[in-house]
This record gives sequence, structure tokens and C-alpha cells, in this order.
Amino acid sequence: MERVHDFPSSADTAGELNSQLDELRRQGSFPRVLLADGQQAWLVTRYEDVRTVLSDGRFTRDVMGVRARQSGVDLGGTRTVNMDGRPHNELRAFVSQVFAARRIEVMTSRVQAWTDDLLDAMEEAGPPADLVAHLAVPLPAIAICELLGFPIEDREALSDWCDRITAVGAGAPDQEAWLELTAYVGRLVPAKRAALGEGLAPDADILTRLVYAHDNEDALSMEELLSLTVVVLAGGLETTQTAISAGMLRLFRSPDQLEKLRADPDLVTSAVEELLRYQPVIDVNRLQIATEAVWLGDQQIGAGDLVQISINAANRDATAFLDSEQLDVTRGPNPHLAFGYGAHHCLGAALARLQLKTAFSTLLLRFPNLRPAAPPESLSWRGGHVTLRLEELPVAW
Repeated sequence: MERVHDFPSSADTAGELNSQLDELRRQGSFPRVLLADGQQAWLVTRYEDVRTVLSDGRFTRDVMGVRARQSGVDLGGTRTVNMDGRPHNELRAFVSQVFAARRIEVMTSRVQAWTDDLLDAMEEAGPPADLVAHLAVPLPAIAICELLGFPIEDREALSDWCDRITAVGAGAPDQEAWLELTAYVGRLVPAKRAALGEGLAPDADILTRLVYAHDNEDALSMEELLSLTVVVLAGGLETTQTAISAGMLRLFRSPDQLEKLRADPDLVTSAVEELLRYQPVIDVNRLQIATEAVWLGDQQIGAGDLVQISINAANRDATAFLDSEQLDVTRGPNPHLAFGYGAHHCLGAALARLQLKTAFSTLLLRFPNLRPAAPPESLSWRGGHVTLRLEELPVAW
């Protein structure tokens, strides 16, 4: 009988890549894994195979849509970001310009100012201070609130809702949290509509752009507006929050690499890419489904079979990265898959990179003796969610 493995979570290994993922990647065929919600899927961990799943049209993230069509159920015409082709491209187009690299570059001075203000408060509080609470959590929250056009003072409530809707397992995601969050967005719509009537530019922020598209262009439904807004919010919060805190901890765990970065601050760009490759941030990638029978390597995936990729494992594949098990802040080129691949490549990649570069550069310049104030092995990691999270990171300087 074929063995079914529990999905190997990096939350169980203190944020390190779960060694079982390495072991399973070295197998000749794809193992079966049991997911937190009780479903079984093929686990795909090799670099080229993961890229294929992310870019081959015979795999899709639209699991609900595929199963509905197989059952003859009509889900109506509502588009979701999990769809492929034209529906996905249409939704993505509403927000893609806001996340374009040239537009994000304009935010550089504001991201720097936010970072400076947050670190002012951390320095005033004095060591030891929690880097998660002082920087890693608030910086991405402020940035995504500004882009969306949300009141920054609501960021704690928004973070709580996102934490609840990104849970995995039985009963997840939290439907009550989803309803509360979409109701919150719905309450902001009239204010955006009124501001448009008073001359606000349609592209002032993401929510204003979506309201304009709904009201003036008849280009998306209210359900699509609410859903797309929530997806952008959740995508812009938790991943970058974890990348900052876990990335800094990773540097602490790799003192030789930290010293290289301190000695040459210009390495921050390659260091960020390497931390994105090496340090797990998203624990459970988006589930895929095969729309037809597919040969992946020497394994046939049946039509309707679920496929669970692990980008974390793929980013450690020795066939794609020389010395793949070594953190190397000078590595280049670095074709990691941390932001995905293909049509669903992360829209917020440029914003995340800007925040990470600003956070690491400013921390190391401002606090040349920055160090952990607690043993790394004593720190807590949240499990049971799409995204890993380091609960706290006490530091001194």
C-alpha cells in the first residue's frame, strides 16, 4: 500500500526547511501527502517540476472551479484570482499598474521614512526590543494600507482578520473573518465613491481604482471588488512580515554572511534574493489540480488529482542552485521561486523587495551591534497557516 506522509511543515522545525522535504525530493517518484484539511495530494518538490506545475496550463489553482465543472455545477460568472487565462488577466490588470516596479520605486523615500520612524520608537523603548512588533509587522501593514487607501490606524484589526483567513486545516479559512473583512472594505466604498465625485483621481489608490471600475466602467462586480481587495491585502501583509523577521533571524544564524553584508552594504540586493530563496516564508503553497492526465517526469498525474507544490524545497534543489544548502549573500544569478512563476507570479514582488532592502540596510547601518537577545532555538513559530510566522524576535544593540 502506498504510504501517505503528513505534509512536512517548517513551523515544526523552528523555521528551518523541514528535512523530510529534502528526503522526499530525492525520491524517484512523487509521494502522496495528507494536507491539514484532510485531502490528499501529490507532493512536488523538484525545481523543474514545480516550475512546470506553475506554468503548464494543464494545472490550475482554480480547484473549486474545476470540481464544479466536473460535477455540472454552475458557479456563475464571478471571476477569482485563482482562475487562469482571460478572467485572471482582467482582474490582475486592475491592480498591476499600482505594483509596477517604476511606481514602487517612487515609494522609496516613504518606505525609508516609515522604517526610520519605527526604529526611532524601537530605540526609544530600549533593548531588548521585539523586532517583530517594532518593525516586521507594522512596516508592511503601513505600506499596504497606503497602497489600498485604507486608514493606517486600522492595521492591527486588518492583520487580525488576515491571520484568521490564512489558517489551514479543518474549518479553515475562517468564514466569519472573511465576512467581517469584506464588510469592512464595503464600508469604505461609499467614501471612495464620494471622493471620486469630488475629483479624486481614479488611480489614487487600489480601492479607489476598483470602485471606479465598478461604478464607471461596469468592469467588475461588487463581489469581485471585495474579494480582490482582500486578496491584495492578505498578500501584502503576512509574507513580507515573515520575510523581514525570519530573514533577520537567518542572518543572525549565519554570522559569516551577516559580517559580509555589514562589511559591504551594497550586497543587500543579492542578500535579499538569497534570503528569499533560502528562508521558508510561505509554508503551504497554493494547491493545484490537474485538468487532464499529465506526465510529470516519470510520474503520471491523473485528471482531477490534487498537486501540492513546495517552493521552499524547490529553492534548495541542487540541480538548480550550486551549493544549494548554503546561504550565500553574494549568490547570483538567483532564479528562486519565492514569488512564484508564470502568470500568477506575485504582483507585490517589487514592493516586498523594497521593504526588505530598506529594513535590512537600515537595521545594520543604524545598529552595527544588532544581535539576538534570546537563543534562536527558544523562539516560537506559528503553524497551521499558509504563511510561517516568527512570533517574536528580541534584539539588543
